Amino acid sequence: MATENTDYPLILDEIPQSDQRDLLEKVATQVVKRRLTAPAILFLEMCKPLNFLGSQILIALNPFVQTIFKTTEYQKFALIIEKDANVELLIRLIEELDVEEQKNAESL
Repeated sequence: MATENTDYPLILDEIPQSDQRDLLEKVATQVVKRRLTAPAILFLEMCKPLNFLGSQILIALNPFVQTIFKTTEYQKFALIIEKDANVELLIRLIEELDVEEQKNAESL
């Protein structure tokens, strides 16, 4: 019986720290680009105690969203947000990018 080969890691420890940060930066950039900073931060702050449960829901929804998102990145993101420190990092990245965006808008 052959084992199924997947392109995505099955545990958080298999994702290099640099890849975790890159993916969180990508998500933060998209949030700020769409001007969803306040709702995103509010949502992340409210859901912090339930981040593990939320990440498991994301994994369960994978078959439905794989037509929109790259499955590998989606799976990695679902694993990354299991960790409280990564949720905090995402919030901080969103805030930093929003400040940069506001400075750029003011200089125009």
